[in-house]
Amino acid sequence: SQNMSGALKKIIDAKTLQSLVASGAINKEGIRLFDCTYFPTPFVQAPTLVRTLSLLSTGGEPSKEVAEWQRFKEENYGRFSKMIAAESRAHSIYAASHIPGAVHCDPAIATYPSRYERFTYYPADIFEQYIQLLGVNKGEHIIVYGRGAQGGMLFAGKMAWILKSYGQEKLSLLDGGIENWKKSKFELSKQAVQPQRGDWTAIDRIADCNISLEQLQQKDADGKEFIEKSSETRFIDARVRGQFDGTEDTGLDPYSVPASHIPGFTSMPSSELVNENGLLKSEEEIKKVIPAGDKPIVTICNLGVQASLLSYVLDTVDEKTRPKVYPGSLKEMEKRDPKRISAGRRDLPH
Repeated sequence: SQNMSGALKKIIDAKTLQSLVASGAINKEGIRLFDCTYFPTPFVQAPTLVRTLSLLSTGGEPSKEVAEWQRFKEENYGRFSKMIAAESRAHSIYAASHIPGAVHCDPAIATYPSRYERFTYYPADIFEQYIQLLGVNKGEHIIVYGRGAQGGMLFAGKMAWILKSYGQEKLSLLDGGIENWKKSKFELSKQAVQPQRGDWTAIDRIADCNISLEQLQQKDADGKEFIEKSSETRFIDARVRGQFDGTEDTGLDPYSVPASHIPGFTSMPSSELVNENGLLKSEEEIKKVIPAGDKPIVTICNLGVQASLLSYVLDTVDEKTRPKVYPGSLKEMEKRDPKRISAGRRDLPH
């Protein structure tokens, strides 16, 4: 089994996966398959008015202000069995049609919303419980695929980066997602996999693969912040070019954010990694557009998703890039350091 998974590259094509499915290797030969279907929901950071019947019935205050992330912390934090059992649009889409042997791995269950971050990393000993519930054992190889945006690789790329951040090195991303699998006329299944709990363990490599706002703001002896030293780090913005330039809606609050990107950042959109057939461009084509130099790379976007796909691909085509993702990305920056987003087009409120 180890030989079979050992030969798998970080990015695999549909034909390679098809041969694994056909030979019965998925869930049997130390290989697991994750369907990473996810539908973005608005990330609401402000408190919403919640009317609670229990408070009314006890004669307490009829309403209290609770932000969604606070409610999540109270009701769902780390409760993976409960979240897996809850009905979601993403799970229904998975159940209706997936690659045979795949389990649904939801990036919104693998992470949690916190005050400034849509996808916050759990402590390793909590995160590993989710991956165990999906049936994974120690030493097994995980293949991830998705559907929809950016060749079906956007949220699968996010999930791959999350797994890498917890020490999973035996990892492959399916090029072109389920759409390319369908185009290839390979079989689909409606059979939900009921995995037995595995014994997978996480290793906390979050700091090796990611960087926090606090680290970006760290000052050197001369009072210069890490994020200002673009001669020492290749800072890359993975959003679409129009958002970087400010020629299209950035999704950022124009009342607090003065412009469209951070000074010193270079645009390298993750969407431009994908060709017109919904597959990744060749390694040579991708290498040509990586900002020049040999300095370490930091990637950002709005919510840390496009940055994760970009980092996974960069790490695959050139291991020397050593990319780190800023998971909070510009949506965290918008709340905590908005004036820093001062380059590009100034998008004044209409």
